[in-house]
Amino acid sequence: MKRKSIYKTAGVLLFTLMAVGCNGFLDEVEPQGKEVSDAYMNVESNAEKVIIGLYELLSFTSGSGPDGVWIDNHYEFYLGSVASDDAEKGSSPTDYPDLQMVCTYQVVPTNTFVRNFYMNGFWGVSRSNYVLYNIQDAPFDATVKQRMEGEAHFFRAYWYFYLLRHYGGMPIFTEPVKAEDFGNVPRSSFTETMAFIIDELKLAIDMLPRKEEYLAKDLGRATKGSAQGFLARVMLYRLGTDPEVGSSETSWQAVYDLTGEIISSGSYRLAPNFATLFEEDTDGGYRIESLFEYGGKGGWGNSGKVLMDWMVQGVRGGSWFGWGFNQPTQNLVDAFDPTDPRLSCTIYGPYYNEGIIYGTLEPYNRAADMMSDYYNRKVAVAGMNALLNGTSKAIIIIRYADVLLMRAEAAYFLGREDEARSRVNEVRERARNSSLCKGYEMGNPSGFPMPTTPPNIPDITSSGEQLLKDIWNERRLELALENFRTYDLIRTGRLVETIGKVKDDDRANGKAAGLTDAKEYQIPGIRQNIINSSLKVSVPDATGKRLSSDNGERYIPVFPIPNTEISYWNIDPNPNN
Repeated sequence: MKRKSIYKTAGVLLFTLMAVGCNGFLDEVEPQGKEVSDAYMNVESNAEKVIIGLYELLSFTSGSGPDGVWIDNHYEFYLGSVASDDAEKGSSPTDYPDLQMVCTYQVVPTNTFVRNFYMNGFWGVSRSNYVLYNIQDAPFDATVKQRMEGEAHFFRAYWYFYLLRHYGGMPIFTEPVKAEDFGNVPRSSFTETMAFIIDELKLAIDMLPRKEEYLAKDLGRATKGSAQGFLARVMLYRLGTDPEVGSSETSWQAVYDLTGEIISSGSYRLAPNFATLFEEDTDGGYRIESLFEYGGKGGWGNSGKVLMDWMVQGVRGGSWFGWGFNQPTQNLVDAFDPTDPRLSCTIYGPYYNEGIIYGTLEPYNRAADMMSDYYNRKVAVAGMNALLNGTSKAIIIIRYADVLLMRAEAAYFLGREDEARSRVNEVRERARNSSLCKGYEMGNPSGFPMPTTPPNIPDITSSGEQLLKDIWNERRLELALENFRTYDLIRTGRLVETIGKVKDDDRANGKAAGLTDAKEYQIPGIRQNIINSSLKVSVPDATGKRLSSDNGERYIPVFPIPNTEISYWNIDPNPNN
């Protein structure tokens, strides 16, 4: 029997999360005065409302969860950036100790993020399962049904990859959970979970239309290109983390082929000016480069009020109210050539460009509310208080520059160094022809001024191991603070030593050198903290082209499994439980 849907009369769907074992999740409540019907998704307009729910969850920050219990925030930048060498926790040193635990790799089971990420991930899985289970016999147009199924497979993969990166292997649910499943679904291995995600994305690729096949009103939906780009990303991560990858079909050739299909499709290209990617754009100009994004008034399936992503990382204590988290490190700033226009689009703050942001001076609270000298420019919005009325700024999840850099890395490992250099240099050419960030000049809040000094961004000419290092470095510069850095360090075996050097060794006097009022504090023993909280695996080298120092040993940091899931569902614990 199909499970019943529960939805508001206004048409916004609610889903009882029946995939995990927190108290009450398996108890369906029959709401008074609301229609409940097994046949709800047999009507195309109803099914479309359910699909909207898949997209809306991307911008869900905090609020009542599917069980009625509050879910607090769960941003990708916590583990993706704050736990890396690119960022500090930010705000004042004593603010939000749960986030400081992420930064120091000392997350304990009582940390609020442990439940938040787990709950939100399986909420996404549950919504996807609802679609796939209930749309099977729907009588409306087969082409529309196929597109909806493709979207659901895409999101089921998206949320399982989200869960995998935060917890490791997960129990796999492919339909709404039955009462007899309770406590009887074992935790799948890392390899099994990866394989499931890859299979889901392959289904999505087969079912989803190309970007050009959508009507204008549907731009922003997941496309064939979205699924191809996401699959390439998953495979890239798997190649550096899965001990059984040598026996799977995941390979550098597969990454090379996938990225090649995206490139040859002609659906995407680099935006001419890097600085325009991270600004409000009601015309959706960022979609030239975006394979998938959410938010923004032009974003499909949402109201445009993606508030907290910007506010949480905005200036703390200034006129543009924000919480001040995810502050870029001096180490990240020093990785850029000072003439690189991308730097102006990556950082701002009292000690960069005289503190100018959108053509004005921001009254930063320098000493009390900053843990580095900088803020994240990629998420800045002019007039932060105006966010209460929404913003047309989108969060790009997959963009074409990442596709080119994945292609470059795959080409390197396949021995095609000429192409590897060529793809990296496409990205660098765009960078040196780009403007400085919007509002870089005082009194010119809307202008995109060109650099007065020619950018020192020459083409890459290296070979061998240095070429691989240059590709990785370009990923750091191009994708800075877009929540890739920690995962790139994990998959390339550089996490422990890189973080240990930047956040411990280089701060031997207690803080990072060269800072003024703010302090990037030393985290003594962070190497051991990472090891203690990680799954340790040995990954085979199928190409013989890894760095000579790379012995294949990988530490994959994970959050503890929520204690409720361990006790209710017999889930195997993680090392830090």
